[in-house]
Amino acid sequence: MRCFLRPASISGRLALLYTLGALLAVGLFALLANWKLEANFTVAHRDFLQAKVAEFQDDLNDGGGEPSLLINEILKETDGARLRAYEARVLVAGKQAGETPGMATMLPARLFPAVRGVQNLTLTRYQTGNTSWLLTSLPLQGSQGLVLQIGLDVTRDNALLTDFHRALAVFFLLMVPLLLGAGRLAAAHALAPLARIAKVAQSITPAQLSRRIPQDPPWPRELTGLVQVFNQMLDNLETSFERLSRFSADIAHELRTPLSNLTGSLEVCLTRPRDEAEYRAAIASALEDSQRLTGLIENLLFLARVENPSHALRHERCEAGDICAWVVAQYEAQSRPKGLRLRIEEAATLYADTLLLRQALGNVLANAVRHAPPGSEIVLAISGSPASGVEISVSDQGPGITPEHLPRLFDRFYQTDPARGHKATQGSGLGLSIVRSIMELHGGRVTIESVPRQGTRVNLHFPPMEA
Repeated sequence: MRCFLRPASISGRLALLYTLGALLAVGLFALLANWKLEANFTVAHRDFLQAKVAEFQDDLNDGGGEPSLLINEILKETDGARLRAYEARVLVAGKQAGETPGMATMLPARLFPAVRGVQNLTLTRYQTGNTSWLLTSLPLQGSQGLVLQIGLDVTRDNALLTDFHRALAVFFLLMVPLLLGAGRLAAAHALAPLARIAKVAQSITPAQLSRRIPQDPPWPRELTGLVQVFNQMLDNLETSFERLSRFSADIAHELRTPLSNLTGSLEVCLTRPRDEAEYRAAIASALEDSQRLTGLIENLLFLARVENPSHALRHERCEAGDICAWVVAQYEAQSRPKGLRLRIEEAATLYADTLLLRQALGNVLANAVRHAPPGSEIVLAISGSPASGVEISVSDQGPGITPEHLPRLFDRFYQTDPARGHKATQGSGLGLSIVRSIMELHGGRVTIESVPRQGTRVNLHFPPMEA
């Protein structure tokens, strides 16, 4: 059975990370403090035992090395004390010579570690009821092999450490909810700009695509890039929406004219009986409009296929001169009535989709043939190489294009003279759009240079091919 978990919120995760980080820092500090406290206690215990051994050694020396005098000094020091700081036993040649009262019961001799040097104390921990001890065995300098066994009472020190540990546990328990609350507040404050961005984004509708996320007050550095990218996306979306609206209006206009002509021709035929010539003229007009509609639809479908991201190019090695010759042959019949001369200059090898290249070059040449004056020359110039990039230029000596039209020549359905757009000899305004799409699909570009009354040159730039 699949379990669908609700994704954790960013603020919750930030608060949790903040809490864990703070607890980790406090925990490390607590460990360091505990280690330092225990280390100080250990040093203090060693210092006490070493000082006590030195004191006993002095007492033994003052008594001429007699163990009984040392035992009497130990008994005097511990006698009468309700809570003794230590218990001591003196061994002579491995046998007990004396000890503090009751030590045999609490701390038998077998519990103590083996004798080491004073500077290398061996401490053994031992627990009797509620009392904690540190046990050690130390040699005393004398002629009879004296050994001193001392049990140091560390109950109060251990109780202090226990209280410290309990205080830390309570502190941690109290800190967890406080840190979680502080983390949520900090995360909410940090994520407040995102809520502002979301509020602005929710207010943007197709009717309000001009709205943008304001740059003031300044956004945090982490969100400045996001705001800029989001506004850029809105710019692109607004531009695309405007182009789509304009395209919809243009295509409706382009379809309406031939359909109106077609409907008018058929209605004229049905108003009254006509002779054969009039019927043939009406049918020819209807056929012309049908062909125009067919060409328009085919161009739109071709654009949709080319601009589809899944469209795959079939790159192959081809000769630019051969492609140009093939396209020129297709337009020989159209150029002959105007007495146009079509000339190809130079040659080069390139890697491209042959069918698409023929389509792009054919659209450019069709425009040149359409606008070139009778008896003029159209030149297809080839330059470059696969390593540096190939360029194919189509130049005519036509009327040229005024500068204000150049930026929009590649827009769909755009024509420099809309009044001529519906004549049979004019195109649909999609030819250069198709050329641009084909060149972008190849990773290249298309540019236009034109001087009024001197002519126009269209350049197809193909990028260098990697070795």
